[in-house]
Amino acid sequence: MLLTNARWMAIVVLTLLSCATASSEEAGNEGNNTGPWPGGAEVAVILTYDDSLDSHLDIAIPQLNKLDLPGTFYLSGARSSIRDRHREWRNAAGQGHELGNHMLYHPCRKSLPGRDWVQPWHDLDDYTLAQFIDELRTTNSLLSAIDGEQKRSFAYPCGDMQAGGEDIVEALKPYVTAARHGSADGQHAIDDDNFYQLASFDSLKKSGKELIAVAEAARAEHSMVGFLFHGVGGDYLTTSAESHQALLAHLAAHPEVYWVATVTDAVTYLKALQQ
Repeated sequence: MLLTNARWMAIVVLTLLSCATASSEEAGNEGNNTGPWPGGAEVAVILTYDDSLDSHLDIAIPQLNKLDLPGTFYLSGARSSIRDRHREWRNAAGQGHELGNHMLYHPCRKSLPGRDWVQPWHDLDDYTLAQFIDELRTTNSLLSAIDGEQKRSFAYPCGDMQAGGEDIVEALKPYVTAARHGSADGQHAIDDDNFYQLASFDSLKKSGKELIAVAEAARAEHSMVGFLFHGVGGDYLTTSAESHQALLAHLAAHPEVYWVATVTDAVTYLKALQQ
């Protein structure tokens, strides 16, 4: 069940207030790992990054690599970062990061509020469903040429789930393992078998403490919690490099609590668990 923003932020605030107590309790509970995730972890965490941004290559990936944590990067194939830095994206895949599908042209519905920036030829309202699927499959092929992988997850550009007024969720299922949207509380229940509307918490302008509180709030539910980043320390819709680093350091310091995985690996585990 999705929470309202107000209720979710209230949970985060309460979690921030209890972090000191929780930290002391963790010290006494080390070695008692009975969570439902690999290694007995209590929470699964997926770190996702949209739009093929230079700050992902320059800041986010080096921070992840330093702590041996995987991220899922949703790439739009026509972006300059793909043309100019595709070897670096290939290296990122070789380092354990997932390259996900975010379409070639990042099409969005121009008719919705705040979408003046959408170019008319990238307007999902004017796409046909067949056109949408063709672009998705082409992007899969491009990404496979970069990383050699066949399994691929997807992130809805702008969170939009219609093309030309038609639902795209069912249509994309044969071509991707899972799909993440970008406007929810971040949690996915462990028994939820809908893998094509995975929730994510928007990390825009959040402090490190706020991001950590989101992860901590998911512990009581033993859920999978998703984070959505755009720019990290640069570009646009930016989360500071310091906040990003603080979250990663917290996750890496508590492997008994947090299982950090790519979207495809996390969903593969969930599917097997639910069989």
